[in-house]
Amino acid sequence: MTPKIADRTAAIARRSIFIIAAANGSAALSINLWLPFLPLFMLQLGARDETDALFWVAIGWTAQGIGRLVGGPAWGMLSDRLGRKTMFVRALYAAALTCFVLSIIQSPWQVGIALGLQGLLSGFVPAAIALTSVTVTDAGLKSALTRVSGGQFVGNALGPGCGALLALAFGYRGAIVAAGLVMLMVGTAVMAMVPADVVHKNERSPSSGENPLEPFKPSLQFVLAVLLYFFFFALSTFRLVATPIALKQISAVDVTGVAGIAFTLGGIASVLGVWLPDGQLFRKWPLRTVLVFITLLSAASHVLLALSDGVWLYVFAFTIASLLNAAVVPVTNSLIAFNVSRARRGTAFGIASGAQAVAFMIGPIAAAMFAASSLKVGFVAVSLLLVALAAVIAIAVREPAAEH
Repeated sequence: MTPKIADRTAAIARRSIFIIAAANGSAALSINLWLPFLPLFMLQLGARDETDALFWVAIGWTAQGIGRLVGGPAWGMLSDRLGRKTMFVRALYAAALTCFVLSIIQSPWQVGIALGLQGLLSGFVPAAIALTSVTVTDAGLKSALTRVSGGQFVGNALGPGCGALLALAFGYRGAIVAAGLVMLMVGTAVMAMVPADVVHKNERSPSSGENPLEPFKPSLQFVLAVLLYFFFFALSTFRLVATPIALKQISAVDVTGVAGIAFTLGGIASVLGVWLPDGQLFRKWPLRTVLVFITLLSAASHVLLALSDGVWLYVFAFTIASLLNAAVVPVTNSLIAFNVSRARRGTAFGIASGAQAVAFMIGPIAAAMFAASSLKVGFVAVSLLLVALAAVIAIAVREPAAEH
């Protein structure tokens, strides 16, 4: 490849990553336009009280998790045959469809249908990550994944505020329809502006001499990477669910406003944290070293959560923990990508999507179990688990060799 062609290829890749990151962020913003207001929407649809509304939201989340557990690996395998770009566009259009379904439901129980369809048919985040992993060379993968994950966290942070404004202006159904329309526009932009990726449709070598699609054989390192991915997402949901209860246990007064501040600061910290591994301090460090260091810092932040005897100290510790949890996202994504061939990265991130779905169910269950006894004990247990996890990473995780 001549220098001129190489420069042009690199420029196309940079533009594509920018578009994928913007699309991922816009899609995350769209989902968060309505997700935080689901309990209020359930009340509007006829839920008897707040407890009943939360029950139906929990049903919806469970249906979504089961759908993702089934759909994620299946769509991932298809993406290696049909194209990662094709699956990303499909996921965005499917998310739009499920938004429109949600906007027309008439009873609280129907939220399970809408979110179940979303879990089964969508999954735009793993699709975006898989597309990113085959758009750039492996030497630039960590930075590219940081940008795409950063777009997602920005969308997560901005979505609830934008959703509140839309709900005030057009109602909950209007906000949900707006989210679907944004998804349609984003999917169309990706289809028009991002080049298609190379795929090998056949697992057996074709007579034409074209490189075949090799069978997917997960290595021990890939399994470790997915387990890390699962654990950190479970930890994130554990902390989110536990925080309002933990704040109420610290202070007898109404802590709704403080919890809102904690979640806002945590969202801002997550946006900053996702860029941490790509900063000057960690840029030249091996991925394993970065992960061990961040995991140990996260353990310390959970000790601080356990020791917090005032709401504002807790909010500070929660903010730091959110920053560190976000920092591991591009690192674990990189480990997953580096431990499979480029031709099988769609399958790899489909499996990771299934693991994430299980994490979103396990985290709240663990929070409820510790809340029945002591969340402080729960945070200490998490801290000890993180220290053990750092030891496992240091001993067992091998730095993968990047393909160029």
